[in-house]
Amino acid sequence: MQSFVTWAIQTNFISDDHVRRVRRGAEAAGARVQEILVIPFSDELGNEVPELEGVVIPYGATKLTRLAQRRGWRGLCFDDNAFRVDTWNRQRNDMLNQQVRQMTVRDCMTAMREEPEDSVWFVRPVQDLKHFDGTVTVAKEIGRWMSSVDSGNYSFDETTEVVVAPVQKLHGEWRFFVVDGRVVDGSSYRVAGQRLANPVARPELYEMAQELADDWLPHRTCVMDVALTDQGYKVIEFNTFNSSGFYAHDIEKIVAAVTRHFAESG
Repeated sequence: MQSFVTWAIQTNFISDDHVRRVRRGAEAAGARVQEILVIPFSDELGNEVPELEGVVIPYGATKLTRLAQRRGWRGLCFDDNAFRVDTWNRQRNDMLNQQVRQMTVRDCMTAMREEPEDSVWFVRPVQDLKHFDGTVTVAKEIGRWMSSVDSGNYSFDETTEVVVAPVQKLHGEWRFFVVDGRVVDGSSYRVAGQRLANPVARPELYEMAQELADDWLPHRTCVMDVALTDQGYKVIEFNTFNSSGFYAHDIEKIVAAVTRHFAESG
């Protein structure tokens, strides 16, 4: 017996084109669509949303993922304990940043003062629903940036956990969408250090991605970023499907696969 599926799609503060394509894919797959408005710095929705029956799949910014948690929407593919850098590194041995220094923002400020000012580092929050995006920059800038929490300039505070790692050479970077453990679509987003979004067409890249997806996943429906390094292919990070952006992906194909999965299993 199939479950009734509704896509709850955020329509403000995200790409209009992506909203249109997610909506088009959902309706083509036979799902109902509910528009969602998210108010910054608020735990309330910006529009009246009726009680939604069946499986509700949220798609939007990370705030919508948090709101979906509170509402118990069954199409949310997220778990706080699984979508963490330290969890990934315990569960897998092929993560790009396997050897990281994990610390609070306060300790990171101190640690960066002890490094050469022009030394280059990768820094990101431990948790997936990021207070800020993963960034590559110099120690001096990281220290300055982290110290700005004292003036309230950022959404994190001195107790927020971050990881810091040396920068590695990446020959290419791809984003793959995994639905119920199967890789359904992929796109490059950076090649040889330059931003370049192209659909993945080579079968061997899908085979590689599926081999990675056959290992432990934080959720069987998720987003997996992969890099080619001097040591082979590595998983950069995982992201929750419900708040991940698209590059040159076949959005309608991904939405159809997610809809079908939840209709059959939800």
